[in-house]
Amino acid sequence: MKIEQIDNSRILISLCDKELQKLSVTFESLDLSENHSRSVIKEIINNASSQTGIDFSNKKILIEALKYEHGCLFLITLSKKRKVYHIKFYTNSYIFIFNSAENLLSCIKALYNMQNDKFFSSVFLYNQNYYLVIRSSSPLKPKYSNTIKEFCFSSKHNGLFNSFLLEHGKLLHSNNAIQNIGKYI
Repeated sequence: MKIEQIDNSRILISLCDKELQKLSVTFESLDLSENHSRSVIKEIINNASSQTGIDFSNKKILIEALKYEHGCLFLITLSKKRKVYHIKFYTNSYIFIFNSAENLLSCIKALYNMQNDKFFSSVFLYNQNYYLVIRSSSPLKPKYSNTIKEFCFSSKHNGLFNSFLLEHGKLLHSNNAIQNIGKYI
């Protein structure tokens, strides 16, 4: 964890993916309404406070989080006046179902060779089927969805099923599955 004091009211904290993994969270799973995420964020803030000397306890703070390629950044700011921010993170989640590992790997290879856009992908195994979950901030371009549909036998665009898969499926690879698996195929 790298902690930088920007000024008397702001601290920038950088965490790599390994540090997030040690804390049992991912950028996508961070949610202040969830107890584990809340305790992790409090722990991060307490570490930053002890290293910089800025006291955040019993004060209004603004927490901003930003994902980058190998981890995430937190900007912690002391608020003088109460400010309310509503962060809208529009995410599109696509789930593609494959009946064999060969079809999944062929699809990943094709996507890896053509990918120019940034989106996060994960691979799950559930009920003897493989699931490729793609999350992006914008709708999936037709060139990608058409390529995927050549190899998969079904697809879903359902947030509820995505949650079900996260809970009950076996995670084979998270975050950048297409990039990380594709480079070895």
